[in-house]
Amino acid sequence: MNQTIQVLVWLSVLTNALFIFLGIWIILKRGGLSYLAKRFPLLRKLGIKNMPESAFNFPYYDHRKSQLYLLPIHTSDIVFLGDSITDEGEWAELLNHPSIKNRGLSSDTTIGVLDRLSEIITTQPHKIFLMIGVNDLSNLGRSPVEVSQTYKEILAQIRARSPQTNVFIQSVLPVNRGMFLGSASNNDVRALNEQLQYLANEFSYPYIDLHSHFLDAHQQLDTKYTIDGIHLNGSAYQRWVKLIQPYILS
Repeated sequence: MNQTIQVLVWLSVLTNALFIFLGIWIILKRGGLSYLAKRFPLLRKLGIKNMPESAFNFPYYDHRKSQLYLLPIHTSDIVFLGDSITDEGEWAELLNHPSIKNRGLSSDTTIGVLDRLSEIITTQPHKIFLMIGVNDLSNLGRSPVEVSQTYKEILAQIRARSPQTNVFIQSVLPVNRGMFLGSASNNDVRALNEQLQYLANEFSYPYIDLHSHFLDAHQQLDTKYTIDGIHLNGSAYQRWVKLIQPYILS
């Protein structure tokens, strides 16, 4: 009898541990403390909503950020700036262009890009291809309008401090809600892209619609381009390259 009780106790402990692990994993995938902040107003009052996304992706975020800070950007360079979707692209090879510099940073947000923008525009690079904002929606719980306000600050700083730089505003890509564990909705993505088009007109920067080229029949990120509903596979990057190649060569 005692042995049976011990087995049942151990099974209970293991089951509880498994549920706790799964709960923590789901919360981290959905944005960690920022995800909880959207559910619990007390956490928002403590300022957790506005915590940088790097808090949920260390040490990679800080390690890569410190590395990028030390790598030079030249006036003739073409910079790809954004979050993990940019980070994971082998742009110089994909576009066969040695002057391309990848400044994508996994889990970054418009707030993070604004924070590290100075090191990118100090030397006034030739072009910047910008895609950022989905992590603001998914992990920080910000509205499309809030994201666009920070995005506008990014563009204003580039215009003021690097007026010779040609900026290309790339639309935020859709997500696949059947696969993606984050909280960003495609309605919010579309609303943000509308805001980005307004900003492109306001600053007279080209707006590149990538979004419509990655949709399936249900207006979600096509499963042939992803395995987790948000990040991209090789075929997706090949598709992306074909869409922006004219802007690279112009």
